[in-house]
Amino acid sequence: MLQSYKYITHKNKKIEDILKSFFLLHPNNVDLSLERIKKLLNRLNNPQKKIKNIVHIAGTNGKGSIATVLYYLQKNQGKTVNIYRSPHLISFNERIHIKNKQVSDQYLLDILEYVKEVNDKQPITFFEIITAATFYMFYQNLADLTILEVGLGGKFDATNIIENNMVSIISTIGIDHKEFLGRTIKAIANEKAGIIKKKSCVISSKQTVSVKRIIKEKSEEMESRLFQYNENWKVKNNIFYNDGLQINLEKISLIGRHQHINVSCALMACIKVKKLNIDFKSLQKIFPKMNWPGRLEKINANLLPNYSNLECWVDVAHNKLGFTVLVEWIQRLKMKNFYIILALGIKKDYINILKVIKKANPKILFVLKGESFNSHNPKKIKAVADQLRMHSFISESIFDALYNIQKDKNTCIKKKVVITGSIGLVGSFLAKIK
Repeated sequence: MLQSYKYITHKNKKIEDILKSFFLLHPNNVDLSLERIKKLLNRLNNPQKKIKNIVHIAGTNGKGSIATVLYYLQKNQGKTVNIYRSPHLISFNERIHIKNKQVSDQYLLDILEYVKEVNDKQPITFFEIITAATFYMFYQNLADLTILEVGLGGKFDATNIIENNMVSIISTIGIDHKEFLGRTIKAIANEKAGIIKKKSCVISSKQTVSVKRIIKEKSEEMESRLFQYNENWKVKNNIFYNDGLQINLEKISLIGRHQHINVSCALMACIKVKKLNIDFKSLQKIFPKMNWPGRLEKINANLLPNYSNLECWVDVAHNKLGFTVLVEWIQRLKMKNFYIILALGIKKDYINILKVIKKANPKILFVLKGESFNSHNPKKIKAVADQLRMHSFISESIFDALYNIQKDKNTCIKKKVVITGSIGLVGSFLAKIK
């Protein structure tokens, strides 16, 4: 875990230093339990127990999008919302919004210093201590609604220290983080379903048959109301359908059909949980304003003045499920002679990811050497790409790859480029150009 230490940056040096110091507290052996954060929260007088109206979101892909959509829907109804998401793209502060505003540097620093002092050098993971700090901030600034995005898994995730919630939302589940969550889709689904609380409400996104069964069994065990995609509601031809209610999703600013499903999960929560009810007449004004950077985001040409002949897109796909969605989007657009710039985290299933990328048939795959996260050896990625008969090169940087794409002979007036593979990769690129 200490390998992540050198990749933590912040424009405020004091915040950067304290965030880095948290990695030094990492336990030698991490057991899957909530005991460490439980002890710290006890010392903080259990702020999480004083937070009401919690929406808890787990899943493999899409949970951040669901959290963001719900955040926009609720704050545009005049409600105050506290939201905790992870990881961040550019600034750590993006993770924490307090009463509809991103946390300030000074307040963040004050709370991090206080929580570090209270923890008193006890072993704890980075995510656990920042989650405890977030609960403390939220307790000091109680809002109408609190949205928590699970960091990893569900059952033993630090956010799952909460005892009650209004609704558990479970986004689409796939295989990722096998070293922590299990090697099968059923094992992973059991972990994710661990956020379901007694006599609450459960919203489950598009899932495989086996995952649906696990979520249903857990919901019944917890005596919770369950609403599942394609059973209780659906999205067809850009229209959301539920019990006679129809909502046109065409004006949603988030790109990709998968985002329509994510939006529909947020809408179902608003329909089925009384405290989340919204004015549906306002939706067509809200949909175009929703912003979630790095998710199939087209880069403004003005941000890349030296590459005027390139049409650049970024996407934070970082596992097989994410790349499946990305490739479906590429195929729907009938994108031809396009380029992919790729870097993957060291623990990612690069072989199966490359098999998915192969289906999109990029003209050239550029594999990056070193990036601002612990990335896979590019030679290994290129070797598999070669076996799959994909035309690939190893590049020193994104801009080195863009320069070579610009020079490549291609009949397209605007050469299309997709930069993808990691939130860290996309975030570092956006930080450099914005």
